Amino acid sequence: MNKVVISIFALAIIALGGLTAYTFSPLSKKSIVPQVNPASLTPTQGSAQVGSSTPVALNVYHNRDMAENYYTISVPKAWQLQPNPPAGGYGFTFQSGSASIGLMDVPDNSTLELYILSQDEPSLKKTIPGYTRTQYQKLSVNGLEAYQLTYTSTENGTQHQSVRTYIAGADHAGLLTLTSDASMASQMQPTFNAVVNSFNWEK
Repeated sequence: MNKVVISIFALAIIALGGLTAYTFSPLSKKSIVPQVNPASLTPTQGSAQVGSSTPVALNVYHNRDMAENYYTISVPKAWQLQPNPPAGGYGFTFQSGSASIGLMDVPDNSTLELYILSQDEPSLKKTIPGYTRTQYQKLSVNGLEAYQLTYTSTENGTQHQSVRTYIAGADHAGLLTLTSDASMASQMQPTFNAVVNSFNWEK
């Protein structure tokens, strides 16, 4: 009986042909895991007018971790880059909050806005304590289609405000999440605007 089962299984493998060879062959392709390019972590220097204040010193990062997803982003020099960032992204902390900058894969059968509203925001509601949307808008960042979701949350009794910006790209979307204490939100807004507007895709 076992021989019959084995024979049937062998015939099934032969019938599947190339599919089986691709799945089980030791020569089958392995997915390529993106790696952090050391050059992506070495900023150049710049400056920008933020609101009505004097020019602010900036660190300008050119992220070249993932082909077809190269981009540039500028953040205040005072922001602290966190160690071990994910490929294609950065994490920063500053006196009143934090920032994460990276890439988001949008399925081919969806649009950026549909994915935000049907997948990403529902996930935020489930995972972020006290999530409350305060604003959602479509905008343009350097001529690129973009959407911005602003929400409040509560952590350890402290209320925070986050500005989450999604920027359309040829492959992935750019994703910037800038968070501050709610009491500092209006003061941080000009800086957050400058960071968002510094995002651009590179070739």
